[in-house]
Amino acid sequence: MSLLILRPQPITDAILTASDVPETDAPEWAVGTTYALGDIVKLASTHSLYESGDPANLGKRPDLYPSLWTRIRATNRWRAFDGSGSSRTAQASSISYTFLPGVSVPMLAALGLQDCASIRVWLDDPVYGVVYDRTINPSATPVMADWWEWFFGDWKGGTSVALFEDVPSFPSATLHVDLVGTASLAVAQILFGSPRSWGSGIRYGARVGRQIYSRREVNDFGDIELVKRPSAKRASFELILLASEVDAIQDFMDAIDADVCLFIGCALYQSTVIFGIFQSFEVLIDNFTESTAQIEILGVT
Repeated sequence: MSLLILRPQPITDAILTASDVPETDAPEWAVGTTYALGDIVKLASTHSLYESGDPANLGKRPDLYPSLWTRIRATNRWRAFDGSGSSRTAQASSISYTFLPGVSVPMLAALGLQDCASIRVWLDDPVYGVVYDRTINPSATPVMADWWEWFFGDWKGGTSVALFEDVPSFPSATLHVDLVGTASLAVAQILFGSPRSWGSGIRYGARVGRQIYSRREVNDFGDIELVKRPSAKRASFELILLASEVDAIQDFMDAIDADVCLFIGCALYQSTVIFGIFQSFEVLIDNFTESTAQIEILGVT
């Protein structure tokens, strides 16, 4: 299977046309209000929350005075597009978004799903009507596939990744994403765009693992002090490239070296689906027809 790399389409107010997730995280910043130290406000123009760093903060717009305001995070509605894996858009029972991409979006991905029973993606074209409608049902599964494990064993939670790789090309269509779940329903990222496919295959021997950021130290008494922090996926792949791809992939990797992208090694293994950056990339030109590319990927937390 080829390596797929999705460079997400940026989400703007013109593209995100509707959502049932309200932006009521905090009061809207007002020019005539004096804010105390630690007060939190929302700025609708940036869809962000800010914390005051001044005990008498008056008339200073948060996005223009970073010395007086600290941006905390995106609003709940917009956290699904903030490029972070650790923050989530959360709402009980259902989350819906409506987009007008203006271009073809052959792939959509939902990452970091939590307590999600179903996610539906559908396209409504102004001429042809509903041209695509697909639902994925993340569900819990037993760790081992046998009858004892089914009834008595441990179950792993439902899949945290939903990939829609067969979205047809209708540039004028409206894109709808509807999630249904429990009271703790949440999603970390919703991405869409046109993925690039590289290589004629990934060699066997791909490595996957975790980058641990938790603090683990031994104190003077020999006790292990543990501070739990988020971890991140990491992977290392070897690709078989055709000669015609060598220069093209070099240019593409140069273009995304400062972008967080979605890397898909094999959709069968969630551990090879990573939203992050590439740490290193190198091509070994084996002969006139084929080359070997090595890529190391580090996910966001």
